Amino acid sequence: MQLPSFLDSGIIALLEADPRPTFVVDVTPHAPAVIYTNPVLSRYSGLADVVTLQRDGNAKLWEWIVTPRKNGAPDSPFFSYSGVYWTRVVVREQWVVVGANEQPPSSEPPRKIRLDTTASPNTSMSPSRRVIPVDEVPIISGGTPVPARPPLASLPGLSPPDQAALNRRIKSTPGVLPINLKETLLPGPAEAREGVLQAIGRSTSDPGWILPDVMPEQPQFLDVMHAVDWASTPLGDMESWPARLNQTVSQILVDSRPIAVYWGPSFTTIYNEAFSKLCGSKHPAMLGMAVQDAWAESGERLKGIMCNFSPTQRVPVEDEWRFFVERESEVEGEPHWLEETYLKWSIIPILEDNECLGFMHPVVETTSLRLWERRMKMLIDLGEKLVNARDIESYWEQTLQELEAVEPRYDIPLAVLYSVEEDPDVMATSPSDYTSNRICRLAGSLGVPENHPIAPDKFYLGTADVALAPLFRAALLVHQPLLLQTSDGSLPRTLLDGMQWRGFEHDPCRAAVICPIRPTKHENVMGLLLLGLNPRRPYDNDYRQYISLLSQKLTTSLASIILLEEETRRGRNAAEQAAYDQAQLKEKLEVQTKEKIKSVQMFEEVAKFIPVGMCFGDSEGNVMFANDAWYKITGIEGDGNPIPDKAFLSCVREEDQALISDQYKKLASDRNVEFEFRVKRQGHLDAALPLTRNSPSFEKAGLDLVSADDLKERHVLATAKAERAPDGSILRVLTCLTDVTAHKKAAEEAVRRAQQAENLKRMAEFATVGMYDMDLEGRLLGANNVFFEMCGLGKIDPADVVIKPWEICVVEEDYSLLTDKIKKMVKEDKVQNAEVRLRTTWTAENSDGHKVVVPRTVQATLMPVRSTEGIIQSFTGCLSDVSLQKWQLDREKARKEEAIESKRQQENFIDMTSHEMRNPLSAIIHCSDAITATLTRVQELVSNLADGSLATTSGGVESHDWRSEVEKLIETSIDSAETIVGCAQHQKRIVDDILTMSKLDSKLLAITPITVDPIQMVQEALKMFEVEARRVDINLSMVVDQSYYDLDIKYLDFDPSRLKQVLINLLTNALKFTKTGPTRNVSVAISAHLNPPIHTTSSVQFIHPSKESLDEDYKQPALSEREREKSRYLMFEVKDTGQGLSEEEKNNLFQRFVQASSRTHVKYGGSGLGLFISRRLTELQNGAIGVASQPGVGSTFAFYIEAYIPTEAAMREAEANANAAKAAIAAMRVTPTTNGWSGKRSMSASTVTTPTTSAERPSPLALSPSIDASNPATVISGIMVVEDNLINQQITRRGLMNMGFTVDVANHGVECLEKLRRTDRYKPDPNNGTDTNEKAKFTLSVILMDIEMPIQDGLTCTRNIRQLEREGRIAGGRIPIIAVSANARLEQIMEAKEAGCDDVLVKPYRMPELLEKMKLVMGRVAAAAEQKLQQQDEVFLSLHTPGGGKGNVEHPFFAGH
Repeated sequence: MQLPSFLDSGIIALLEADPRPTFVVDVTPHAPAVIYTNPVLSRYSGLADVVTLQRDGNAKLWEWIVTPRKNGAPDSPFFSYSGVYWTRVVVREQWVVVGANEQPPSSEPPRKIRLDTTASPNTSMSPSRRVIPVDEVPIISGGTPVPARPPLASLPGLSPPDQAALNRRIKSTPGVLPINLKETLLPGPAEAREGVLQAIGRSTSDPGWILPDVMPEQPQFLDVMHAVDWASTPLGDMESWPARLNQTVSQILVDSRPIAVYWGPSFTTIYNEAFSKLCGSKHPAMLGMAVQDAWAESGERLKGIMCNFSPTQRVPVEDEWRFFVERESEVEGEPHWLEETYLKWSIIPILEDNECLGFMHPVVETTSLRLWERRMKMLIDLGEKLVNARDIESYWEQTLQELEAVEPRYDIPLAVLYSVEEDPDVMATSPSDYTSNRICRLAGSLGVPENHPIAPDKFYLGTADVALAPLFRAALLVHQPLLLQTSDGSLPRTLLDGMQWRGFEHDPCRAAVICPIRPTKHENVMGLLLLGLNPRRPYDNDYRQYISLLSQKLTTSLASIILLEEETRRGRNAAEQAAYDQAQLKEKLEVQTKEKIKSVQMFEEVAKFIPVGMCFGDSEGNVMFANDAWYKITGIEGDGNPIPDKAFLSCVREEDQALISDQYKKLASDRNVEFEFRVKRQGHLDAALPLTRNSPSFEKAGLDLVSADDLKERHVLATAKAERAPDGSILRVLTCLTDVTAHKKAAEEAVRRAQQAENLKRMAEFATVGMYDMDLEGRLLGANNVFFEMCGLGKIDPADVVIKPWEICVVEEDYSLLTDKIKKMVKEDKVQNAEVRLRTTWTAENSDGHKVVVPRTVQATLMPVRSTEGIIQSFTGCLSDVSLQKWQLDREKARKEEAIESKRQQENFIDMTSHEMRNPLSAIIHCSDAITATLTRVQELVSNLADGSLATTSGGVESHDWRSEVEKLIETSIDSAETIVGCAQHQKRIVDDILTMSKLDSKLLAITPITVDPIQMVQEALKMFEVEARRVDINLSMVVDQSYYDLDIKYLDFDPSRLKQVLINLLTNALKFTKTGPTRNVSVAISAHLNPPIHTTSSVQFIHPSKESLDEDYKQPALSEREREKSRYLMFEVKDTGQGLSEEEKNNLFQRFVQASSRTHVKYGGSGLGLFISRRLTELQNGAIGVASQPGVGSTFAFYIEAYIPTEAAMREAEANANAAKAAIAAMRVTPTTNGWSGKRSMSASTVTTPTTSAERPSPLALSPSIDASNPATVISGIMVVEDNLINQQITRRGLMNMGFTVDVANHGVECLEKLRRTDRYKPDPNNGTDTNEKAKFTLSVILMDIEMPIQDGLTCTRNIRQLEREGRIAGGRIPIIAVSANARLEQIMEAKEAGCDDVLVKPYRMPELLEKMKLVMGRVAAAAEQKLQQQDEVFLSLHTPGGGKGNVEHPFFAGH
């Protein structure tokens, strides 16, 4: 049948590339039918059956697909069925596109996944596409045709990017069709069409361009698109775009591939964010441009291809091109540079009703592939060229020739090659003088004009300062290519002036590399190659790898040439030595030859009496002399005349004649030869040499040699030795013959028997497996030592002792398996195998040095043995010890299970952490949007009020109660702001938990005790939750036990940050589980003890210490040095009235990544780390933690730590700091605002804080300080903020100015010092004159100093200010300086105070906290100055009492004023 027109649309290309299983249903007025399934669906047989074969069993799914309404309301486009999350999209009111997705998490709301945001257009129809004709689709619901579905709507045009509208889109359904599409796709009268559309119930206000939640980066690029003036392009305003264009643009925007669309007859350009990265600096100007203008390099070509495209053409146009993308320079102010890029692209038409509306232009960047091919070809050609080099000089020449031949030329725009030699006149005395005795000689260059200063003919590395000398000296000390860049000054631009660049004449190199060429890593550098890099390619990893391979190729080629020269030199020396040795030997040979002739003559006389056959022959093989024994052995009749070789060979068996000839030929190269041959029996010599068969050794061995006389041949052992002339030629050959016939036979038999016995013995005793022989009853007939060792039995003789090893040694559970195998062996007459465990143990040592003892496991082989009658009477086999493999297998299984469990816990932790970070982030975004919208509305009301548009009636009553609306809007903004603060604090706690966990795992967390007031520390922790508790109506209180006062505790030494961290974790959980209950009380109790609390003295059961706390690496040195008799134990109890915990939930607490139950995270969130970290922190401080809880009543979490009584000095210092802080608070009071609300809040140690409503919030204006005229030293008038971050600078300045302060800002320490000189606190240098502009000076009270800043950091600036104070250049005493930084570690805080900061405020902080910190510091500084003044007064009075004669002496304090 003819394919439906649906396949002609561009959506089909997207569905082909969609990674989700997708199918399309035709819902026109007949039985709904599946007309298309994409290739992915065919790989899921279960889903394919649901779609095509099993409709009766999936009626709910099909009812959702074809039914648009449920109970009169529009049906949801999302449906969860059979563990699959289904989505539905309607196209052209005719087709329903259904996609299968993974089931979303239960804690998150369902997200929309639009068809046009999950696929990408393809270039051609996939061969795996299946089109199902309508008439082949089975009827739904047991043969009952489904009623015709009303036509569905499609998407309208684009809408402006309004955030509120985007939020509404997520909750809405697709919009209705435009009027023209209604009339086209909905035949019939208008009333019928309207009725159908009303029945569908789609929202007319819903925008058509819906962005999915899964792509958070898309709205940013969408803002760029909306910023384009589309009305001035041929496409017109975005709201007037046709539906097909909207659909196509939506498709490409969510596609991760670079895709552009050329729409309309003008081919207007639209592209997605991935494509914009290929546009370089042309983005976003290319949006809305015609194709020929957008692509200046090949735009006309693209336009010609699209103009000549036929609507009937189904094959896309594909091609690949090279072009240069304009990139911004790395150095500010430098011109843009061009980057060489290769793109593979295709042109796909966008068709509708056989009309081409536009074209899609997907591209794939192939730059790395093309560059790699080009560079590899260059390396291969270089390697083939360098093979031809035979010496160092030709090596340099071949290298330059090959670099010059590289195409394209701009890959090697510059090359300078130097050979490095040792200077014989200069000797290096130490490794540091490595470069002092080196000479660089120019071997050649490319792209360098003659006599250019960059390439002198020769220079000395040790003394020269020419252009490349310093760079070459640095390159000699490294083993990798040295990178030089013009951007950082390592490659001076002056060296590149006047270059004749190869390739791009007007593009100078921006970087170069120096490759040291050495034969091996441990040898000196023999050459240096300066190679200019392609100016139109960045020095990325691919380029770096290419340069590394080039350097390796040059190094290996040089090493080969060095080795070749060395081998040639050695060969020449060896040849000369051999010629000399030969001449010496020749002289010696002549002398020895004369002596040997005499010796031979004497030997011939003696040989006649020897029983061994001996003969002398010439080089031709003729026997010149032979003794009597030789004639007897060979059987040749001799008359004393020479015997030709043929006569001698006639007595030898024909098979051995060739052997004798070959052996004599070997004498031409060998000194002597030994061989054996057989002699034919001669009749006339039957009794010539009887065999020695009566040898005692033969008789004792039992060898049968009786038939030796009947042998038809004799075995003769021959030894031949050549006597040579001085020239190496053979003078004569001495041959000795021995009759070894009897010995041969005896030896063969003895060797055979001995070898057989030895083999059997070795097989049994030296086998690595246990070997045995048993009868069918299990009695042992024989076994080797390994068998007895495996079974744990002593060595016995089975012939004397009856023993059944299986019954004794095999464990009871495996014995039945072994007996069944024996029966099966007898029945089937086949070899059987069984794995059984023995009662003995297998012992080994693992990699950690621990002893491993496990039951011994063996693999038993059972092989049947038959008798002569063919009956199986026994069986034999072997035992292979597989204990090691079994233990390793079990250990690997256990490790695998542990790894799987660990991975599961980590994944759960990551999921929970992601959820806990994203939820507050989402709330922050929404609240920020709400604040923005609220303030926009307030601005609008204020603007209308200023314009007079808010008219009033004659009675004076405003027509619109704008005041109440403004108050309501402000109240909403305050709620949103508090929500943002709460979310940020929640995220900070999550981050702190993760960082603490990392430190604990790395064993880097240290406990640092300092002198602290415990009650004040608890109050500070409670104050952090004051706003949150008030918001959820929770009564938050603190109780101090009488035991605390009985021990007279004021201050103790402990780590307050770690203790506060535990309290914050427990309070966070308490508020989290209490805010939903009817009774909402959370209290913190503190008590003190002389001994560690136990369960009898506390209401909770403390848990046992963890294994980690017992590790020596976790011992805290700061606590181990303390005296135990001065220790006190502080116990804290956090009690809430929440839902409580069951026994099972309590058992899951205090473990890593584990919460009380699986529903805890779903309902309350959390990472599962808080209690685990609390447990570890308490154990590090020699404490413990526990819990007591009842379901429905509440929970009590208690913990204690070991604290120490401070020294007297530390006690006095702590009391002095506390008194100064109290004095500062008393001096700095908060002025009531006009509405009567006070900005000061407090919480007593034993008072319950009453919850407040939103109407009782403090006004921000209430935080501004009052001016106490009686104490001008504590008045804050001017504040200098030293901060390099512009956002933090702006926010801090605005917050302080809103409080009524005068604020000045500085970007770094140097600017701070400059502005300090223009304040009223700076005394000008009297030598430079006086400052006349007194009125314009800035009044300075406090400096807020950031630590990490460019140019000059905050600590250096603070030291400089304190130095100015010591030099008397600062008026008014000490300037209070508060360090404001994110460096929160105690060491960093102490470093800031040592530098001169009066206090440290850790980011993030709130403005009230900053104001309170300034009050404390100002009061502390003022109190210290007053105390110093009093001390000076006392000294002054003591020295100038009446009668002392010094009454007219001026007070030292007023001397400088």
